[in-house]
Amino acid sequence: MLEVVIIGSGFGGIISAIRLLKAGIDDFVLLERDEQMGGTWWRNSYPGAAVDVPSILYSISGEPHDWTRAFALQEEILDYTNKVIDKYELRSRTRLKAEVVSMNYQDASASWVIKTSDGQSYESRNVINASGGLSQAKIPAFEGLDSFRGKTMHTSQWDHSFDYENKRVAVIGTGASAVQVIPSIVEKVKKLEVFQRTPHWILKRPDRIFSSWERKLRKKKWINTFLRNAMYLFMEWRILGFRYFPAFLDIVPTLEAKAHIRKSLDTKELQGLMTPEYRPGCKRILMSNEYYQVFNEAKVVLRDKSQPIACFYENGIALQNGQEIPLDLVIFATGFHAAENNIPYPIIGKEGRSIEEEWKSAAHAFWGTMVPGFPNLFLISGPNTGIGHTSALVMIEAQLDYVIRMIKHKKANEKTSIEVRRGAEEAFNEKIQKALKGTVWQSGGCKSWYQRADGKNTTLYPDFTIGFIRNCRNARFEDHIFS
Repeated sequence: MLEVVIIGSGFGGIISAIRLLKAGIDDFVLLERDEQMGGTWWRNSYPGAAVDVPSILYSISGEPHDWTRAFALQEEILDYTNKVIDKYELRSRTRLKAEVVSMNYQDASASWVIKTSDGQSYESRNVINASGGLSQAKIPAFEGLDSFRGKTMHTSQWDHSFDYENKRVAVIGTGASAVQVIPSIVEKVKKLEVFQRTPHWILKRPDRIFSSWERKLRKKKWINTFLRNAMYLFMEWRILGFRYFPAFLDIVPTLEAKAHIRKSLDTKELQGLMTPEYRPGCKRILMSNEYYQVFNEAKVVLRDKSQPIACFYENGIALQNGQEIPLDLVIFATGFHAAENNIPYPIIGKEGRSIEEEWKSAAHAFWGTMVPGFPNLFLISGPNTGIGHTSALVMIEAQLDYVIRMIKHKKANEKTSIEVRRGAEEAFNEKIQKALKGTVWQSGGCKSWYQRADGKNTTLYPDFTIGFIRNCRNARFEDHIFS
């Protein structure tokens, strides 16, 4: 029997493995569904893919990197993750093409049995699910989609073998991946149709390539640490606008974003179509220096909500007004299942209760990590651990503080099972939902992927991450049942 099974080999899985090794726990394996390690940054390789958090903060603490630019591109992030993977020799501990198909808790042995698509079965005392909050691609169920004879792909499933040069292309969606991929492909395509349901607020991207002397200085440990901490504190204060003073968002980011629109788009009509009617931050604020300018080109057509899609037909897309648009390629930049239960395989906990049943009304977890009735199971990037103002890695590392603390305490006291008390978990989530009510995410006048269909936000953590870190590091043992 293994001590730990880690599901996923993205940042969550990599950090989990490193923390286990540093805690003296080396009896573990990582299960990765894809043919390579790297998670999000291996899978999301579409043209223009890049991080929207400063590179120095989008890295593992204690694992600095010689970043070449302020906001790293996908290739450099993947290179960084591979270097960390090799440093800790994690490839030998990883099973590739091993997609989890089921997990069942064994009450008698206080262990989990995990079955994978390659026919293997693993039994483990603990499971760390680090499959990621944005890992299940979301493609709308358009009528007639199966009849389309052209090529379709989701941005997270980019087919590099397909040549889109001089092709008629449509991009459905105008979110984070769309604002990156559209400027990256526009010069090669013959025609580009962009379907926008709701515009996003977009700020200029303060990206630049570091000079050789800057990179030399950043290699000094104390300078790198200082810059990282300074960037963390700079990003951290932004929660004041998102939660405590949302009206502030109507001033600085709104004025900046509107100026960006006016300077980038040639016509008043386009400026109007791309100016949101909700408060900045309600939907994810995006960054791009090239996106708006694309729509000044004659070969690019913006289809807003007044021209909705009726259906697909064999040669393209038909609009509700009867117009038919012939296409060779349709790119779905339609995001992921995030606010719903985004674990794609059945998890059966104590007494045969499924996590789907537990989360029937909404996903929930204590510090986003433990669910009542599911002992020895830890969720990384679980419910309400998404972050709107800083790096996701800050939250992941805090969660691992909690996970390691609990596993070590269980082992030290010769216990076999740890489970969060339902009362503690319910009190925690009640507090989270109460804190969310006044935030821009819930009161900013929009509907976003942060929310379920009923409007409940099960995605974001609504406070300073400093408090989250402190509470994870000092998680109360009395809020858990050790047996």
